[in-house]
Amino acid sequence: MVGSPTPRCRESSGATSCGWRRRSGADAVHALEAIATWAAEVGDDHDDLAWSRARAGCIDTVACMVAGAHDPATETARGAVARWGSGAAMTVGDVERRPAPWAALVNGTAADALDFDDYDVPAASHPSAVLLPALLALGEERGASGRSILDAYIVGLEVQMRLGEALNMSHFVKGFHPTATIGTLAASVACAHLLGLDAGGTGNALSIATSLAAGSKGQLGTTTVHLHTGLAAHNGVLAASLAEAGATGSADALDGASGTLRLLADDDAPGFEVPLAKLGNPLAIVEYGLCVKPYPCCSYATSAIDGLLRLRGEHRLVADDVVEVTAHLPAHNMEFLRFHDPADELEARFSMEYCLSVALVAGGVVVSDFTPEAIARDSIRVLSSRIRMEALPLAGGPCSERVVVKHVDGRTLETTVDHPRGSAGLPISEADLLAKFDSCVEGVLGVPVAASLKQVLLDFDSLDDIGDLTALMASGFWARPPPDV
Repeated sequence: MVGSPTPRCRESSGATSCGWRRRSGADAVHALEAIATWAAEVGDDHDDLAWSRARAGCIDTVACMVAGAHDPATETARGAVARWGSGAAMTVGDVERRPAPWAALVNGTAADALDFDDYDVPAASHPSAVLLPALLALGEERGASGRSILDAYIVGLEVQMRLGEALNMSHFVKGFHPTATIGTLAASVACAHLLGLDAGGTGNALSIATSLAAGSKGQLGTTTVHLHTGLAAHNGVLAASLAEAGATGSADALDGASGTLRLLADDDAPGFEVPLAKLGNPLAIVEYGLCVKPYPCCSYATSAIDGLLRLRGEHRLVADDVVEVTAHLPAHNMEFLRFHDPADELEARFSMEYCLSVALVAGGVVVSDFTPEAIARDSIRVLSSRIRMEALPLAGGPCSERVVVKHVDGRTLETTVDHPRGSAGLPISEADLLAKFDSCVEGVLGVPVAASLKQVLLDFDSLDDIGDLTALMASGFWARPPPDV
């Protein structure tokens, strides 16, 4: 924990001392109270698997943050906050430091800007791109240690995935972007944990966050969908800081008549009973793990890319061999992959047709495939017209996809991928994770700084001051101009 701050709560009728406001006559323990109590009381004696997965998540997220530092979405966020003064927290791509909420906004946007950041299954969200930027910004401001950041990150992941279990798939199907909504809630608890708030203060932070949680899948293909991660990180810092300063919120903000469950999900949502019974036992990071992306595009294209690359390798396929490629995937996954003829790189990241065309032609999908020049390639455009999607029942699992190729010689080739590369069912190796880190960071910060940064991240939990990490990141940006300058 960072110091031992005591939440300062205004005395008011219906509010517990340094706690949340309870409705008159309410006796039952609300979901918010259960989460807040667990988060405030849980120790940092997590098992080795939780710590190792948390370290890996941080390595991956910092890599994505650095790689996305000069993306237009990040530049927009950085330009906006530049007007609002200096502070104590590093912002990627900038030599200036900003107040923690604004640094969290910029860094969270950068972490998701290339769509290369991890995802989780129960919340159907990008948890680390929200949680880690929030914790790094707040932690740098407060002089937090690496271990306290990792501990709060594990707590935030627990809340994110358990809330996902409670709300999904109803919340997802209604059109919300869980990264923005559930991410805001989880980040508030993670930040409260880092600040050392008690159960009352943590509950207030989470309650305040319910008034900030918003985001629609309608923003796919725009810079705003990447700002969602930054906004959620910002909101988490803000909610916890407001609670620390004494702001109060309702105890039934999650499960009340006007609570998150009723407002953001339908009657078929699972609800809180089962997820809350599992809080910390086991930890969600142990039960589910994190899914590390092998390709910088929508995660719902990963299984199909894996499948097509498998067929490409087994049958030595080239573009001229293909009459048609059909990707069969769950209907709600198809909703994300809505751009059949992408106009720019933002849309291309959410285009199954584009991603599969690139995979077949190039043998993989990499960051450089998402530039205006790459999108305009005639060979890709022609092949994209031969690729389509069909809905698949969810029975095979949320990431299960089948790829069928009609060959010019009359054969039909097909394969099914139940566990995409990087998922809990087929986890990425440490060597591949570090190779991804190098590919993301070396071209931005330079090889020497990238190597030093990687070593610091490998020893993350031994850092006495997280400022040692952020200073190293800042030095790399100070020493090198943006790419292509």
